[in-house]
Amino acid sequence: MMIPTKKSINVFIHTLHLNALKLTAGSHISDLERFKSQLNEYPERAFLLAGSDDYIILNHYPDKDYLDYLMAIGISTQNILMPTIAGESLADRVFKDEQLLEFLRNLGTGKNQVVLHPYISTLVETKIAKSINAIVNGSPPDLTTLINNKIYLPTFLEGLALPIPEYEIANSVTVVNTAKNFISKYAKIIIIGEHTYGGMAVWKITDEQSFNRFKLDVSKCQATERFLVEKMYDVLHSPNIQYNIGHNYIHELGITEQILDDKLRHHGNTTPSSTIQLEKIRNHSHCISEKLQSQGYRGLVGIDFIDTNEGNIFAVDINGRANASSFGLNVIRKLFPDSYQQKHFKILTNVSVGKRTTFLELKNILGKDNLFTKQSNQGILPYNVGLLQWGKFSAVIIANTFSDANRWHSILYSNPK
Repeated sequence: MMIPTKKSINVFIHTLHLNALKLTAGSHISDLERFKSQLNEYPERAFLLAGSDDYIILNHYPDKDYLDYLMAIGISTQNILMPTIAGESLADRVFKDEQLLEFLRNLGTGKNQVVLHPYISTLVETKIAKSINAIVNGSPPDLTTLINNKIYLPTFLEGLALPIPEYEIANSVTVVNTAKNFISKYAKIIIIGEHTYGGMAVWKITDEQSFNRFKLDVSKCQATERFLVEKMYDVLHSPNIQYNIGHNYIHELGITEQILDDKLRHHGNTTPSSTIQLEKIRNHSHCISEKLQSQGYRGLVGIDFIDTNEGNIFAVDINGRANASSFGLNVIRKLFPDSYQQKHFKILTNVSVGKRTTFLELKNILGKDNLFTKQSNQGILPYNVGLLQWGKFSAVIIANTFSDANRWHSILYSNPK
């Protein structure tokens, strides 16, 4: 007798909280309270991952004009849930809201199975899933923390016999001397905090001035905080590859080229990647994904590589969560399921309009001819628009040609700041 397959009811809860990020104390955050407030807006990014029948849990109702825009182009859902109970984070508020939990339980009755999609899988999401009889599309919290720990990466890669950059691990007390030894040997080095996000605890040491800045930052850290000190290589390309890992499958979502500034902070992704070592990147990343899968990892994962002048390929970061490129790759596959590989696209994570604005005002600033529509099938698709209250947003550029993609990139950065 065949057992009927249950229908998955997807619920996205993209909590992004400082406790989950576990940032190194020396991270470059100029205004911590503003940063916390901005993190509260990040759950809206899940609109780009959700389907029309899915549910999204948010801290507050989104800009109606923006939601109408997304629905008009065939993205996302109007099934929006919001907890009414106060709490430390979005997930914490959901867990305390018995009325919301009861609604989620009822979604999973009969032939339905609720699948909870967290941003970073933590203990709170695990508790929510247990309470509502849901499956978590994420790994056990301890494994997620381990994978996102930058100190763990070299040991993980060594266990797979994959190449790794020259490195040494140090703590806050020993890192300066370790760095001095590496500088004397390699001249230019990179120092990475044990816990970082978007390059906020990454130091590129190329001269005495940059080394002095690091020493000032590390003086703010506790003695137990650890750092990865690495040789800095001359890099040709910085590809990122995305996977969705399930119990019995590993699906590649795509390869993009990272957009990094001179301090190695991440500002987005673009396609296509110009590296000629795609086969090696796929082989190494699939090996990594298979190991993650065997450890119990589930959900989206992004793996960053560097392609050096000497022809070496190194995996330099594993992000156990949705990445910036996850949102862009998902959107372009959803909009163009049969032709997405022929499109050129960019994901830009930090676009400024220089003033507090609404989505309706942003549409006027960008110009209707530049906004993505179903009629044109190309243009600028804004997201993360909750940050518009600080004059910032993110964007996916979708274009038929490379020159069009670059033109819209220029438009986004030529608006008055």
